[in-house]
Amino acid sequence: MVFRGTFVEDNSLGLNPVTGVNLILSLILWGIINLHTYWLIPKYLFQGRYKAYISFTISLVLCMLLALFIATYIMGQYYTVPDNIRTFNSDFFFSLFLNALALILYFFAFSFTLFLRRWVSYHQRLNELENSGLQTELNHLKEQLQPDFLSKMLNKARDLSLEDADRASALIFKLSRLLRYQLYESTHKKVLLGDDMRFMTDYLELEKICNPAFTYEIRMESKVAYIQIPPLLFVPIIEYAIQESLDLGKDIAFELKTDKDMLLFACTYSIKESTSRKSLPAFTKLQHRLKLLYSKGDYLLENRCDNQSQCVTDLKIKL
Repeated sequence: MVFRGTFVEDNSLGLNPVTGVNLILSLILWGIINLHTYWLIPKYLFQGRYKAYISFTISLVLCMLLALFIATYIMGQYYTVPDNIRTFNSDFFFSLFLNALALILYFFAFSFTLFLRRWVSYHQRLNELENSGLQTELNHLKEQLQPDFLSKMLNKARDLSLEDADRASALIFKLSRLLRYQLYESTHKKVLLGDDMRFMTDYLELEKICNPAFTYEIRMESKVAYIQIPPLLFVPIIEYAIQESLDLGKDIAFELKTDKDMLLFACTYSIKESTSRKSLPAFTKLQHRLKLLYSKGDYLLENRCDNQSQCVTDLKIKL
């Protein structure tokens, strides 16, 4: 229809003024579609400027209708044009309405398709960023070995190397195993509880090398060693218990067991001041990490202290 003209009755090629008019109309429509796709949608629709987007879209539709009206007038100068599209009557306005409706439906269907694709892509990217940020925050919240602890161990190894080479060698071996676990194994999302407890036992043994009077007890059911947990989860509790108990010369006891679908960790230690606090500032980061790792109701961290400065920290985790 574009190349032969709209009102050609023979079977010839049909190049005539109407051909030129149809080509111009096609170029105008193509230009309007590109203007809508590459200017209106990115600049207004994707930016949330919906009123401006609708206004400009209506303007483009009116421009196309004006071009159709002018084209019909020009064709009427050369060919007999049906009365329903040449004179201002109900059929003429109905024809314009149908053309306008077709353009509006096309524009909005196309816009909705692009907007939906952009929305899905945006939310996928947002989820990736959230997961990446969450993982970064979790890595930051993982309790690593404190610099003071490492400095103390290295100084102790230096002193022992002059007094007792065997103890110095044992200290360096355990410290290297701790660092290897921290650098490599703790990067996993979950580890076997048995491996994590081996790390904590080495940590306690290093403290015992530095402080021979320090004693501890670990009671652990054999089956819990195969449970998977986030790495280094109990380290802040152990660090706090050691910090509070060392100066008092008191023992520390740890217990790990399961009760139905719950993992129960209990740490019993002494504190410097008698208190009945239910929460301790030392566990703020641990509490935040638990919130990121588990849903509400899947964990419980609490402290129970009596008047004799005896404190028990319980951590219950749903398996």
